[in-house]
Amino acid sequence: MGRNEYMFNLNRSFLASIEGSTLSESAVTADLVLTKTPNLYELNFNLTGTVICECDVCLEEFSLPINHDFELIMKVSVTENYDDDEIIYITDKLLEFDLSQYLYESLILSIPVRKVCDLSGTKTCNQEAIAKLEQLNHLEQPEGETNPAWDKLKDILKNNH
Repeated sequence: MGRNEYMFNLNRSFLASIEGSTLSESAVTADLVLTKTPNLYELNFNLTGTVICECDVCLEEFSLPINHDFELIMKVSVTENYDDDEIIYITDKLLEFDLSQYLYESLILSIPVRKVCDLSGTKTCNQEAIAKLEQLNHLEQPEGETNPAWDKLKDILKNNH
């Protein structure tokens, strides 16, 4: 009963232990405060550190800062049930619970959908890659040729206005 504190390192070896991990490198610390009552375990996590991501704009790798808090509730029950997203039901016979998959999924969810170098605060996008992308974007089509897909979209837009 009471309050206990734990710390986990979510690093390269942790990520290697997760089957199908989409990350290969991180330096994240997961601090856990576990509050235990007779029928309930309240787990409060704080993830802090960095993960190595690929920029969605220039495709360069960069170090993305992570700072994410989340909570997990484990409730003592007659039967085990892991289907609920918010509460895990465990029996009083359970002596250990592996948090690694939960920690990994929470780490993944703490990463923004759009990852750009500018989020790191220390790096900006690779200007050479940006220049090449802009060149590709501004390539002109040969005279008289149009893109059929764009023509259909333009027709739809005209018909809706």
